[in-house]
Amino acid sequence: MRGLGAFLTALCCMGIAIGNDAYAAECPPSPAPYAGPIFDANVQAWNLDLDGLIPSLAAAGVKRIALFANSKAGGTETVDAVEAAARDHPGLITLGAPKIGFIKGGDLPGDFVSETLSGIASGRYRFIGEILYTHGDKPDHPPTRMGEVYVDPLAAGTSRLLAGLKGRDVPLLTHWEAWAWERDRPRFDRLYASWPAQRFVLPSLAYGSPDKADAILSAHPNVSGIISRLVDGRYKLVDPAKQAKLGPPMTDACGVLLPEWRTVLIKYGDRLMYGSDDYATTRVGWGAYPAIVATYRRVAGQLPPDLARKISWDNAAALYRSR
Repeated sequence: MRGLGAFLTALCCMGIAIGNDAYAAECPPSPAPYAGPIFDANVQAWNLDLDGLIPSLAAAGVKRIALFANSKAGGTETVDAVEAAARDHPGLITLGAPKIGFIKGGDLPGDFVSETLSGIASGRYRFIGEILYTHGDKPDHPPTRMGEVYVDPLAAGTSRLLAGLKGRDVPLLTHWEAWAWERDRPRFDRLYASWPAQRFVLPSLAYGSPDKADAILSAHPNVSGIISRLVDGRYKLVDPAKQAKLGPPMTDACGVLLPEWRTVLIKYGDRLMYGSDDYATTRVGWGAYPAIVATYRRVAGQLPPDLARKISWDNAAALYRSR
């Protein structure tokens, strides 16, 4: 049995070696990964489990994060835990107002607007975490009756929030998705244009294609983009028709940055940031975080060094006023 085991082990190793050789033959050599500092512009907390976050940041070489609680998923206790972590690690965590999602009624609730503005006025929050305006059903989320969450960005709640933010220089993360482009693009065009002094942030560039990202960023100088999950293609929708309308990840199967995405990164290098969009749930902890960041470092290593530094650190530090 021992001889058979040794034979099988050798055979397995031979197969792995052949597979690796084939992969190496198909894929071009990769540049060295970006080794500089990273300011992760989008990290979420969905529950009280923050114990694994700090060591995961250290393992990934991430020097600062923009962190916010998911108020719906974790409730008040999670919000309190995130604020405590920010107080304990002021040089590491830039605190944002809690994210709100899975909203019923098509508009922002009045208590969310009031509580958010109060936290901004007190100086507790530096930015406003994601507002889920458009959010398609995903396999790991409870399905909704309509197959999506939809909040009208032109409704009264958003107008009240933005009026309260006037003159405060507080970034607002607006989450919407390119599969509803014909419906949502005109409405967000109006939103961004109506508040030219407000700094808006678009997580994952609406999961759109390079031409859609270019359309948004070229039209609105007050909009910055977080590339987040476009780096590693982790975004999945339940509805295949909606999935088909999303843009491609930034890299091919070998991890090589696609030319059309490279063009966007270079053209808007002063307004783009890396964000992991990572979060921990009761089922998934922070252990995956270093691997997610490592994937980004391989992508950033394919950019000119000054651009890699801007997207990895400078732009987020300037946006969140956390140099």
